[in-house]
Amino acid sequence: MKAKIFDDSRAILFDYGGTLDSDGERWPDRFFSLYEEVNLRIPRLEIKEAFYYAEDLCYADVKVASLGLRPFMRLHVHLQFNALGLRDQSKEDEMVDRFCARSERSLDRARRLLKRVKPSFRLGIVSNFYGNLSAVLKEAGLLDLLEVTVDSERVGIRKPDPGIFLLALGHLGLSPHHVIFVGDSYERDIIPSGRLGMKTIWLRPSPSEVPLEMKPDASVSTLSEIEALVL
Repeated sequence: MKAKIFDDSRAILFDYGGTLDSDGERWPDRFFSLYEEVNLRIPRLEIKEAFYYAEDLCYADVKVASLGLRPFMRLHVHLQFNALGLRDQSKEDEMVDRFCARSERSLDRARRLLKRVKPSFRLGIVSNFYGNLSAVLKEAGLLDLLEVTVDSERVGIRKPDPGIFLLALGHLGLSPHHVIFVGDSYERDIIPSGRLGMKTIWLRPSPSEVPLEMKPDASVSTLSEIEALVL
């Protein structure tokens, strides 16, 4: 049933990683699982350090801007393996395949959702990403459904800086209270967008209790639940 608080909303902005490409599973957490799935028993702290090492190198690599999901993830995983001192091409390939298969399934569901809500809302994405968000979205068939795409690496501002949200709002020409933001990160998505006056929907995979500085307008455990809230 449609939530009354969203009655005057005209646009929906989404986060990408952990939101459109999964139901609240953040990339570091996904890699913790993937290393186990391919039978690489590595301490989580080491995986986390390798993930952020690879992330920093990807941000610095200008060639990333043109990469779609699979070539980008091949680079990311290869850099992680280098950081961990691993030399196993079959394991690299398996991790890339598993990561991308999950993302592709989620992005397919997200595309169907966006098509259903597009007649009623203007749509966009605001994401901390590597400069290749448009390439990934085009490959997934999402780019043409969006009116605005803000990639942090392209604009030089990262969430939770409110400036990145203001760029999207400025492009839409809408005041914050007419816009819904959907994201999986309470600190990077919900707090800053809510402080600006946007309506917020928090995507989280479990109802675990957390200290709430700012209560979201709605919480969901899967992306598909959003449709019933807004239509």
